[in-house]
Amino acid sequence: MKKLIHLVLAIGFTLVPGAEAASHDFHFFSNHSQPCISDIMKPAQCDTREGKTEIANAAPDVRIRVIDPIVDDAAKYGIALSRPFFIIDGIHLSTDEARTLEQLYEETEAFGIPEILSSLGYTPVLVQFAQTVRVGLEDNAAALSKLLKFLSDNTLISFPNRHGDGFIILGISQGGIIGRYGAYLYDTSRKAADAPVRIYASLDSPHQGAVMPRGLISTIDFWANEAGVASAEAFYDLISSPGARDLLLYNTTAGNSTYEVKTDTSRFLFGKYRKAANYKGFPAILLSQGQMKGKSPKHANKYYSLNRTAKNGDEAWGRAVSEMAATDKESGIFSHNRVYEYLSQNTKKSQTGEASHDFIQGSTYPFARTIYNSLREGMMEAIPDDMSYTFKAFGASLYTINFDNIWEADTLYQASSTFIPTASAIDLQCNGDLAIRSDCAFSTSQAGFPFENPGKRSTAKAVYAVDETHPRYNESISGRHIESPINKDGSMDSTVLKGMQTEIWRLLCEVAKADYDSVNKEFRNAKLIGMFSPTTSCMDLSSMPEIIANGGAIQSRKFGYIRYDYNKDATETTKEVKFTLPSGWQRVALIDNAKDVPEGAIFETEIKVESPKSNWMKAELLLTPNKGGGGQVQLEELNVVQDGDFHAIRWQMPTVKGAMAKYRWFRLVLNSNGGKVTLRNTRLLTTFKTFSEKPADIGSATLFPSNYKTVNWNSSTTIKQVKVGNSDATEFSFKEIYAGIHLDFGGTFSLDNYKELKVEYLGSTCRNSEIYFGTYSHGKVNLGNNSMQNEFVNKVLPLKDIINTDVTAGNGFSASRLTLQALDANETCTIRSVKLQ
Repeated sequence: MKKLIHLVLAIGFTLVPGAEAASHDFHFFSNHSQPCISDIMKPAQCDTREGKTEIANAAPDVRIRVIDPIVDDAAKYGIALSRPFFIIDGIHLSTDEARTLEQLYEETEAFGIPEILSSLGYTPVLVQFAQTVRVGLEDNAAALSKLLKFLSDNTLISFPNRHGDGFIILGISQGGIIGRYGAYLYDTSRKAADAPVRIYASLDSPHQGAVMPRGLISTIDFWANEAGVASAEAFYDLISSPGARDLLLYNTTAGNSTYEVKTDTSRFLFGKYRKAANYKGFPAILLSQGQMKGKSPKHANKYYSLNRTAKNGDEAWGRAVSEMAATDKESGIFSHNRVYEYLSQNTKKSQTGEASHDFIQGSTYPFARTIYNSLREGMMEAIPDDMSYTFKAFGASLYTINFDNIWEADTLYQASSTFIPTASAIDLQCNGDLAIRSDCAFSTSQAGFPFENPGKRSTAKAVYAVDETHPRYNESISGRHIESPINKDGSMDSTVLKGMQTEIWRLLCEVAKADYDSVNKEFRNAKLIGMFSPTTSCMDLSSMPEIIANGGAIQSRKFGYIRYDYNKDATETTKEVKFTLPSGWQRVALIDNAKDVPEGAIFETEIKVESPKSNWMKAELLLTPNKGGGGQVQLEELNVVQDGDFHAIRWQMPTVKGAMAKYRWFRLVLNSNGGKVTLRNTRLLTTFKTFSEKPADIGSATLFPSNYKTVNWNSSTTIKQVKVGNSDATEFSFKEIYAGIHLDFGGTFSLDNYKELKVEYLGSTCRNSEIYFGTYSHGKVNLGNNSMQNEFVNKVLPLKDIINTDVTAGNGFSASRLTLQALDANETCTIRSVKLQ
């Protein structure tokens, strides 16, 4: 019996075919005299951070693939990182570790992950370690830390907005352990100018250990060390090696013969690693693919039974036996194996002890089926159906015995068992200790569990498992760890696909929340607008954007007519439109959609600002029914980053049906102290998600005078404080028709607690002025419907008449600004106060 075991586990995504994408592959040498990187086709030499080319004096230990990066001709390798999103591969438990970046790419591609990330403005970066078994977790984590340091600051691959973008790190299975510890090592040693770790996440990673059945470990040990089967010896060496040994709950240290659960602090996961697990320097999001029903799944106690016998008559001349079980008592037998050969060998071993962790709630792997098939194949090869034996003496054949070879037992009872316990994947804590050390890991249920804010129940900011909202919750046993949605016949398993899409949604939902700037009330990454909301529950699958279900595909269209106010030669066919922007509130582009704009659609453009005259710039978008303006809808004012690089800005259209009827023209406006501006990729996105959250209430009923910023649209408009009798007032003098000012509320706020707007202004002024909230221009402020108070006039405007709730956030009374605009040249308007009531 020389070929009994053929057991290969790729603990990561399962291989499926995928599509090509623009990518750049590199080797990283963390142990070179200075860490360096090379094109993957030139492994003998590498470039240091400063760009110096050297002969590599160490083997490359990390492979990376940068997918669809930004082109940067100034960088030596011609690419730049923008919001890099690292995906760290898991363990490849095989004797050759012959796994490639292409395999990892194809596997992520099966779910559309690279396209989803690219469409959302991230640069996907695949990370794969040269050795994941023989090299320990700590060593690979140190290599990852050096890689992050290298990519944060080097002359080869630029990272222009490194401090703002930072790193997002997602580890898969073992990659989650390496990723967390590596991110911790990097973040606790980096300089202030280095890129921070924005968010860390893991997908079904064993933070408190993984489970390989106790009987499986014993069986491999027997065939390797008792029976002397070479392939079993090689695999036993693997599970005894640091990369695997440090992950497993059952002790696989070479020479150990009991394989008991061991969680003392001498082991990496339960000792040094806890520093990273408890680190709060960046948020951690942990996702489990295991169910959380508060009980172990139903299962057969015996995994399989194999007994292959070579008989002559009633006498057995050879026998191979293997049985494996999941026992819940110390006296129970969890493995029994035997090799018998007449007059030559009779080796057998039975192991007793509890193996209840085999079926602790968690994601699964078909360990038993894999070893059953491998052993069965080896037994058939060692004891074939046509087996015979010829006795010889002095080179001559004396006689031949033909054997009747039979299966006395050949049954697989239980194919799969737990691999990554749910408690381990979400780093569950019970009574201040790791859940895996108590019954809590077996009994904790999803009912009432605070997944999005676990507090002391986990070391993470948020955790997710297969709960009752998950599409795989009703399965009798948890699905396979990192399962492919592609069946062997090429068909798609929709349940598996929906399960993984749920994990992707929950992760990206948390990424979007971390990206949201609660002070400025906007996403830092504009490409999240119309896809995610900072207030949405990540448990709510109805909020999942189509981009996830569509594998990253976004429907969009270019505009057929664009004209630019400060570059008369540019049109919609111009790839990049450059112009010098003067100071003030400036209309810069006029765009025709050619038909009514769809409700909820997203207007997007990319803008680059160089040589700014101040540290601020605002952008706003106006919608009008016709080219000349009038009846406009003004969307929320957005901040523009002025760092010399392109940044996307987005506005989502009102979502109420019919709200956009007759609106087909856009007016792009920039308000600043001036600078050099470039616009590109102006388009309308029709793949979107609609949200109707109510904004926060406005802070005060008094809108003017107040601390709100007054934005003057025209340099010819003057604003001064005046005395009218004993009263203080503000005089606005508009020299030009349609000149105006507005009060910037600093975000969109709800006015639902009020019914009217009262404007107190000086009689005989404001006759050709109108006041309105930024969402909807309506009506003049004049002397009609008012009452005299000394020299001032009160104008009372019902909010329902001046706010079009079809186009407001939450479809209630809300606004981000209050506008005062002249309808004639040389108009004066003197105002004492503006209040809500």
